[in-house]
Amino acid sequence: MACEVWLTGFEPFGEHTVNVSQQVAEALDGFADVVGLGDSPGPYRAETRESSVVVRSTILTVDEVGSGVIASRLESENGLDIEKMEMPEAVVHLGLAENAEWIRVEEVAVNRLDFRIADNSGRQVSDAQIHRDAPARLHTTSPHNLVLAECAGDDRIRRSDDAGEFVCNETYFRTLHSVETNRLKDKFQRALPVIFVHLPPTSAIPLDDQIELVRRIIALVVQRPSMEVVGGLLRNDENRLLAARRSPEEYMGGYWEFPGGKVEPGESKAEALAREYFEEFGWRVKPLRICEEYSHTWPEMTVQLTFFLCEPEGELPPAVMTSHDECRWLQESELMGIEWLPPDVEFVERIQEKGVANL
Repeated sequence: MACEVWLTGFEPFGEHTVNVSQQVAEALDGFADVVGLGDSPGPYRAETRESSVVVRSTILTVDEVGSGVIASRLESENGLDIEKMEMPEAVVHLGLAENAEWIRVEEVAVNRLDFRIADNSGRQVSDAQIHRDAPARLHTTSPHNLVLAECAGDDRIRRSDDAGEFVCNETYFRTLHSVETNRLKDKFQRALPVIFVHLPPTSAIPLDDQIELVRRIIALVVQRPSMEVVGGLLRNDENRLLAARRSPEEYMGGYWEFPGGKVEPGESKAEALAREYFEEFGWRVKPLRICEEYSHTWPEMTVQLTFFLCEPEGELPPAVMTSHDECRWLQESELMGIEWLPPDVEFVERIQEKGVANL
């Protein structure tokens, strides 16, 4: 089923007679097709290599009214009524960055207005808030790291944390605030993806190229990231396995796991596991063979898990833990006596049934 995406651009403002964001939004209005993403760029990538999308474009006025159009559309006078609405799967705002030389993927919107010039209604404000009771900044709800990972190597698309303090930023903040306060979700039950993309003048990147790059961004924001993760079953001479508890400040702190982590670009899975053990404990281990591979799906991403049986390389020094607050060597009968990460529970049960010596 195709994902509907709301795309916006702005009318010209200031001394500009055209606005590239309007040109791109109008060119993509009504687009309904499958967008191929090409070959996988590495261990952090889109869940699938194709996205089926339908684009609905709106051209916003460069003023306070225009900044609230999408936020208002996501709501109703008597509160949000999702049952009666055709909610999009993502919102992509476009704007002109008049002095930029590349496309800027904006990570945050700030709760502040400080206009260098008047907007198209003649409004010019200084050091003002957008929402009195809102946070100082709101982060994008889109998978922006996925967009940047899939576009790695293309210098025409770069990360930015400065959306300005003009109407672009105002629009971004109002939409993000609507998503947050109304707890809007997409089909994966993650926060509705909202992203702002600043486009450079067509003298920096030709219009046709910008249209294609924005189409690619649209195809990515409706996807979940897929991440390759490795874990190591470190077994000692007594047939005990090492388990480690995540520190409270870590994601899902307090749960136990077989140590490991993300595979970085250019690494093999075995190399990634050896690096993670050294970084997390100061230990050198040798991955011997793959024990099991499976995937787990969260609302925000899918994780492709690969577990290796490992052995120490020589005598292990005292652990210097960086991501965990406790580790234990567990015998077979003790494996289910701790609280494992939810995706690992069934795997640990299978280990106990099979026997540690038979891994």
